[in-house]
Amino acid sequence: MDEGTQLSSPFSTGAGGANFENGIQTAFVVLMLTGGFAPCLPAFPITKVKLQGRYAGFQTDDCIVFVQERAGERRAKLLAQIKHSLSFTERDETFAEVIQAAWLDFNNAELFDRRTDMIAVVTGPLAATDIENVRTILEWARHSETAQDFVTKVELAQFSSAGKRAKLQAFRAQLREANKGVDVSNEQLWQFLKSFHVLGYDLDVASGVTLSLLKSHIGQFAADDASDLWASVAKEVGSFNQSAGTITIETLSEELRSAFTRRAQPEMIPTEFLKAAHQQPPSSAGHALPAEYENAIAFASIIGAWNDKVQGDAEVIRKLITGT
Repeated sequence: MDEGTQLSSPFSTGAGGANFENGIQTAFVVLMLTGGFAPCLPAFPITKVKLQGRYAGFQTDDCIVFVQERAGERRAKLLAQIKHSLSFTERDETFAEVIQAAWLDFNNAELFDRRTDMIAVVTGPLAATDIENVRTILEWARHSETAQDFVTKVELAQFSSAGKRAKLQAFRAQLREANKGVDVSNEQLWQFLKSFHVLGYDLDVASGVTLSLLKSHIGQFAADDASDLWASVAKEVGSFNQSAGTITIETLSEELRSAFTRRAQPEMIPTEFLKAAHQQPPSSAGHALPAEYENAIAFASIIGAWNDKVQGDAEVIRKLITGT
């Protein structure tokens, strides 16, 4: 190795940031396809996901998630900036970039509704001090009655901590820079922090919890090839991303739409769990089912799907039906 050569992070040199961004964008599209909900917003269906929305005026532009009430007119959106890592300090350049974009969007009434919309920085694993302090003060802001109520909580020595006060000062300093060198008032600070979220996703590792949960969503439609379907969605999302596209159910390929059209059927109760005297349920035409079959069908409708090859699942079902 040459004297002047320095090793770089394999995550950065191996397109880790781009892969992480693609994973987050894909996560929101999977939630849209499977009937899931977006974080930070009301539990309304996701109607579209806009990628690289700077052309449309958004500064927090990596991913804008739109939701709408199923049987009504209420709408909301989440503006997400995706950064694999950052530090919530006065000097961190990535944090400064995030706050600059968020502050511009927060004050753009044509694009951002402070009553319903939210802004988030989506990141990878957070430092322990950020989990403890940053997320706490953001929750305090959302649960405070007034700006003064919020600031008092953070400044009280016995209620708060030096770490929380340092993080709030970092937000003040970054907002001052974003506000062209002018300090923001306590009211402005409080209103902004109420709309600002920090979301941690472990999609930077293949064994992460987030990916497992997302594949569980996909598994409702493709029980045997959830990983392949995840990869197909990610590939299509990447194509939309490079074109600053907007993803809706209708703009996705027919192949993907059809894959999420019908939910996988749950397995039926194995016959060995039914009482030996009646290995096959009698015909129900014109007759009521015996009590043991009524119970079996009732339990099946409540429980949904299980795996009869897994001993734990089989034992639970047997106990529910036989009572022993």
